[in-house]
Order: sequence, then C-alpha cells, then structure tokens
Amino acid sequence: MALLSALVALASRAPAAGAAEPTREERAAAVALFDEGRALMAAGNHAEACPKFAESHAIDPGIGTLFNLSDCYERTGKLATAWIGFRDVAAASLSAGQTERERVARARAAALEPRLSRLQIVVPPAASIAGLGLTRDGVAVGRALWGTAVPLDPGEHRIAAAAPGYEPWELKVTIDKPGVVSVTVPALERATEPASAPGSSGAPPPPVRPPASDPPSAQGGTIRKPLGMVGVGLGVVGLGVGTALGFMAKSTFDKATDGGHCDEAGRCVDQTGLDLRDDAVAKGNIGTAVFIAGAALAVGGAILWITAPSAPDAAAASARGRGPTAYAPWSARVGLGPGSVWIAGTL
Repeated sequence: MALLSALVALASRAPAAGAAEPTREERAAAVALFDEGRALMAAGNHAEACPKFAESHAIDPGIGTLFNLSDCYERTGKLATAWIGFRDVAAASLSAGQTERERVARARAAALEPRLSRLQIVVPPAASIAGLGLTRDGVAVGRALWGTAVPLDPGEHRIAAAAPGYEPWELKVTIDKPGVVSVTVPALERATEPASAPGSSGAPPPPVRPPASDPPSAQGGTIRKPLGMVGVGLGVVGLGVGTALGFMAKSTFDKATDGGHCDEAGRCVDQTGLDLRDDAVAKGNIGTAVFIAGAALAVGGAILWITAPSAPDAAAASARGRGPTAYAPWSARVGLGPGSVWIAGTL
C-alpha cells in the first residue's frame, strides 16, 4: 500500500500522451479540482470526489488523475468504469515507459475482472431482419457486438430493438452481481396499418361542422321566433284580462259603497255589502296575478323574438337546392273568445 500511495502521488501530475497543452489558467483549475478530490477521498466522500477528478481530467488529462478517478469509481461500485480506467492507465504508462505504474494499474484491473457484471445481447436468426437496429441505454449496438458479453456497471439497463415496418421492442434488465446476463431479442411483429375504406384515397375526412345552437324547424327558421310571437300574444291577453278584472273589482267595490252597504274604508253594515266587498277583493287579486303573468309572458316572448336568428333568404334556399317558398314565414294569432283564449298559426 505504501508503494501504491507513492505511485498515486507521483503520477498525479503526469500528462497523458498526445494531450494538448492546457493554458496556465486551465492547469490551475485542474490542480484545484484534483486537490479537492484527494481531500474528499481521504474523508471517505467518494461520491463527491469522483466528479472532481473527472472534471480535472477533462481540463488537463493526466495518467495520475485517471488513476485516482478509476480508484474512486471502484469505491462507488462502478466496477466496469473503473476496470476500463485502470486498463487505460496501464496502456498510457507503457507508452511513457513507466513500467512500475503499468504493473500496478494492470494488477488493479485484473483484480476487478472476476467481479464484473456483463450483459450479452443475443439476436437469433429469426429476429435478424433487414434494417434491425439495437440500442443499449440509448447507445447504438453494432452487429459486431451482438452476442458479446460487455462489462457494465451494476444497475438497470434498457435494451431496445427497431426496424422499418415493425413494432419496436424494449426490455429493462437489472444486473447486480458478477457474471453474464443474457438477453435474447425476439422476432419483431409487423406494424399494423389502419384499414382504409374501399375506394378511399387515403385523404383525411372532411371536417364535421358542429350543429347550430338552434336547429332549424321544418319551415327553415327556428322555433324561437314563433314561440316569441305566441309569448307576446299571450302576454298581451294576460295584460288585458288583468286590467279588465281590475276594472270589474273597482266597479263591484263602488256598487257596495254607492248602495250604502259599505263605507269608503271597506267597513260593511250588512251581508250584501260583505258579499260585494269579498267579490271585489277576489277579482282584484286574480286580476293582479293575471296582469303580472301577462307582463312576464310579453317580456319573455319579446326576448325570444328579438334574439331568434333570421330565416334564410331565397338566395340561400336556392343554393341548397330548394325553392324560395320552402322557407315561407310562420305567423301566429292570439285572441279571446267567449270564456276562452285561442291561438292560430298559418304558413
């Protein structure tokens, strides 16, 4: 361990072969990151130390920085990443003629080998269709790698397969122990296409127009205008009846007063006066109720009449293939008969 610590300290500043020379400011930043990483490793904060080493190596690549980064990855469980890092350190050390460092790095990589988890993607002949493409964690897997057990860090990995004209396939697999996990890609199913109607050109159907808020009546207008006319007519009748009942109540009350049966305050002296007064009050109450109802009908009918859409004109009727008489106006009449109210409509 003493030899290993000495190698780590001495190798930390050795630049990687072929790397571009960083600026003074970049070197200063890389050194600061490296020193922070070493301090975090000494404190046991390996998860925080790894990003420091990784950024330092990206700014100013060095064999020693990569060695420390690989050591950090091993301590955080990323064994496959640490394994390939140590192999890279060994190759760079061999090129630099640093045999002792190469020996240590190769020993570290060899010690990790039995602990590696590997993922093998198998594509049987039935699934090896034209245009088939595989990805692992979003990265393309070339045909040369099909069937090869590739070292991966423990955790969940996503394998996907796709080909033109076929339904895509995807599988998530978790590797958490040494050894090989094999995944076989199934034969993809052909993609289903929506069936077209006979004689269809494949063009999208024409847009469907939403129905109007007031569906047209058989005469081409809307029912709101006739209802408005009826409402106004009934309201006028109600106003007339209410007014007439009011006059009749006044006349009955005057008869009781003028005949001496009751005084102006409504106090009656005999039965005839009482009967006349009660009759007047009843007619007045009924007349008031009828008058109010008539006013409400008249106002509601007027609103329906005003807000009703106009009936299509003759030109619009002709454009629909109908004659102008197909939209003849609808009229209504309201009147009073002996003891009744009548409504009549004509086209």
